[in-house]
Amino acid sequence: MPAAAVAPASLAELQIVLSEAQRSRVAAIPVGAGTHLSIGNVPARYDVAISLEAMARIVAIEPADLTVTVEAGLKLADLQARLGEHGQFLPLNPPGAEDATIGGILAANVFGPSRLAFGTARDWLIGLRVVHADGTSAKSGGRVVKNVAGYDMHKLHIGALGSLGVIAEATFKVLPSPAARRTFAITCGGARDACTLAVAAWDRGLALHAAEVLSPAAATAVAGQPAWTLLTEVAGGAAAVERTLRELRVLASDTGARIDEVDGAAWPAWSATFQPRGLALRAGVLPGDVASMIELLDHAVGDRPALISATVAAGVVRVILPHGDPDGAALIDDARASLARVSGTLVVDAAPVALKRQIDVFGPPRADIAIMRRLKEQFDPQGVLSPGRFMGKI
Repeated sequence: MPAAAVAPASLAELQIVLSEAQRSRVAAIPVGAGTHLSIGNVPARYDVAISLEAMARIVAIEPADLTVTVEAGLKLADLQARLGEHGQFLPLNPPGAEDATIGGILAANVFGPSRLAFGTARDWLIGLRVVHADGTSAKSGGRVVKNVAGYDMHKLHIGALGSLGVIAEATFKVLPSPAARRTFAITCGGARDACTLAVAAWDRGLALHAAEVLSPAAATAVAGQPAWTLLTEVAGGAAAVERTLRELRVLASDTGARIDEVDGAAWPAWSATFQPRGLALRAGVLPGDVASMIELLDHAVGDRPALISATVAAGVVRVILPHGDPDGAALIDDARASLARVSGTLVVDAAPVALKRQIDVFGPPRADIAIMRRLKEQFDPQGVLSPGRFMGKI
């Protein structure tokens, strides 16, 4: 735990806080709502928490241009409510979306089922203001601003957990809200059947905003369906939604699955259910390997209470053991060994501190780790920003 906490209420105050932290060589970690603090390695040092909750203003909203600029401490739910007044939305629905802040979503690069149709925050971000360790402020966006190495400046900070600078402000492009949204739960005979159905729907180009394969325990928690389930959101014009529904019914019938309409509240329920806690794993594989990876992880978990969710077309599989696992290290090692055989990756999104100290939650060092270390030295030479939290324990 940090020895102190500060809550700057403006860009100028944030600059002062960071310049003083560097001068005093105090290790500082930016915090929004704390929704995704479980992500990342154990900090090497943690002296001061920099809360951004007081920096929660909408700086500019331009409905005609479909853009919005906000401060980092603004909650995604509050932004969506404001955009909704203009018939618009930001297509992000990460775990913990009800409380997650914009800065936290970007810093942790978290995403949810909407990745299927809309990608991640990186795809909607068009500008960023960041405060560096020395207190200087830099803004990028619009016309792409690059450093001498050729990197898009604002892309460097996405997923960096505040290790290169503190996100103060972000500009996004947004979308008009669809005229209709409907949610359907398709119960299947098993994980592989659900994955096959998800791929078939994607291959047909159906207008799905989300298609998430859920284990029986997860489907029960999210949609009251105690079976392997493909949870889908169909959105668009009313006619397009009806056409997509007809095709979904045909696909379900062809595989012997049952399709039921469920309340759209299933998506906020998914967001709450899959907020990282206990032991939370996130695997990345090729879409064709998702079914096998689900089966492997489901077998490895055995009788222990676990929740599984997969975005098949994006190649993402999540597993949460809400109460942790005394054999967590072995489970992680086995999963990483299996994933390595199919060029997959495993990130540990949550784990007990003692377990985290034994591993790098991001896995073995990547080929570009030397570049990441040089960037850290360039942006934070004193090592005061989130030290040790990023991959490679940078």
